[in-house]
Amino acid sequence: MRRIHPRAGILLAALALSTLPLVHSAPRAEAAGPAGPAHCAPGAFPVLGPGAPDGAPEGRLVALRPDAGPVDGGTQVTLSGTGLTPYTRVLFGSLGPDGCFTGREAPDVVVLSDTALIATAPQWPAAEAVSVVAVTPCGQHTNPLAFTYVD
Repeated sequence: MRRIHPRAGILLAALALSTLPLVHSAPRAEAAGPAGPAHCAPGAFPVLGPGAPDGAPEGRLVALRPDAGPVDGGTQVTLSGTGLTPYTRVLFGSLGPDGCFTGREAPDVVVLSDTALIATAPQWPAAEAVSVVAVTPCGQHTNPLAFTYVD
């Protein structure tokens, strides 16, 4: 009887696995779960209200510093809260009664922990106060905090 070398067995197993069909994961937007209202105007982000579906941790913002920056954007804003994840998005703008957030997404977000992140404020067309919310991958948003754009 002829024995097969142990490495040959591993090679045969790898060859067998390589013939299996590939499974594709959904892009982040498709894997995110409920997308919120589908009737948002162009440029608006559909988000779901505060809360946690299916027992997911509920996010909450408690502070942001600084709370003002130039309309040119670029201000590094530190947000403190709970339930922040590496996939948290930060939006600057306003939440309408239809569940659509009109505004701009922070171009850069660095999540430091589940309680702190740093977001870069986007450019804004005029000096005014806006709301800042953090949004989970499944579309749940936190409570809003105020940020003021100045000339």
